[in-house]
Amino acid sequence: MPNKLTIQRVSPAYVARALAPQPRGTYLLRYQTTNDEIISSIQLKKSPTTALSQDSYVVLSVRVDEAKYQCSVMNYRLSYTEADDSKLRNKLLKQYKCQVNLREKVTKLTNELILPKENENWALDPKEFCGLDFTKGHFGGRHHAGASRGFWKKSRQEGVNIFVKRVKKKNEHFQNELNVLKDLCFFSITTLYGYYTDNTYDYLVFADNGNSLISLCPIIGSTVRSQMRRVVNIGFQIANAMMYLEKKRIVHRDLTASNVLIDSHGFVRITDFGHAIQKVDGRNYLISSCAKDGRWNFQPRFLAPECITRRRGSSSDQNYGCFSSKSDVWAFGLLMVQLMLDRPCVPYPNIINDEDVPRYVALERKFHIQPPNCNFDLYCVLQQCWIYEPIGRISFCDLREKMMKLAHIFN
Repeated sequence: MPNKLTIQRVSPAYVARALAPQPRGTYLLRYQTTNDEIISSIQLKKSPTTALSQDSYVVLSVRVDEAKYQCSVMNYRLSYTEADDSKLRNKLLKQYKCQVNLREKVTKLTNELILPKENENWALDPKEFCGLDFTKGHFGGRHHAGASRGFWKKSRQEGVNIFVKRVKKKNEHFQNELNVLKDLCFFSITTLYGYYTDNTYDYLVFADNGNSLISLCPIIGSTVRSQMRRVVNIGFQIANAMMYLEKKRIVHRDLTASNVLIDSHGFVRITDFGHAIQKVDGRNYLISSCAKDGRWNFQPRFLAPECITRRRGSSSDQNYGCFSSKSDVWAFGLLMVQLMLDRPCVPYPNIINDEDVPRYVALERKFHIQPPNCNFDLYCVLQQCWIYEPIGRISFCDLREKMMKLAHIFN
């Protein structure tokens, strides 16, 4: 670490994609952002710097070994005031070493990365990618035209494992997903590096965060107790990620096991934001068409009642749904059911036709039966996800707490 450090005003998402292809040990120092504040607000264990004001600390972002940390960039909050400038280097270095887990070797800080001014261009050079083959592999997702794992390698820099999703030109879900993910930076949310295009397709480039959760369903264990422990651990992580999205005022609107990734260490990340929408004051009310001309825009088995019963105007060929974090809560409950159902792990397995599910949910006001092997206490929590009126449903914050308590019970 040099004697003179530069504190940069850059977004965490910009930092993540800039540091990813850099050699391990590359670092930068940046000012705190609203995104950092949101992450701090939902932490279970508050760090010593949590109570400090935004002007009282900076963030040290370090390119680390993914094999150790299950991510390519780690962020460390370090207390700081302008009066510290003369001794800034030694003070921050000491704090950094103290924050690293004692069981892990401290990543040696090598080169400071000074970034150019941030812009909105997230375009990447496809010549830097290798190993892509869109004819092989079966990856989840309803709105893409193929996907592939590959490798991102810049000249004289660290290689990065990537996952690339392609869609046909003029696909509205591509632009929506790109716009939403540009502003997200959290461990439990898939990491977007950028995009590129050719004459036929648009491509989104992500960190390789594992396989679709649906590929592991049903979750199994040597005993029912161990199975439940795995299920609630996944539920805890998803609820934690959804808390972050809620703080960012984003409604996912397509939360299913197919749209969650899980890596070899058991860490999960939310993905597929093609349907996601961000609440903007005075500009939208999270109301959109959920069916048009007899075809569903969303997966009907995961829709909350308020998402399928509204109508606007005199036209009868369109259904309008009102979406919110509470409709995501409804979907979360069904996602948890997927983890315990036999293949094909589809909610309401006794209802053959998708078209019959809305009547069952919205008109008959029924919810999913208790899955086989589902612990009664867990099912009681899931029932709170399916309260008919959104205002009465459990929150993601309370869901995380209940998943944590159930995890202790099943240990």
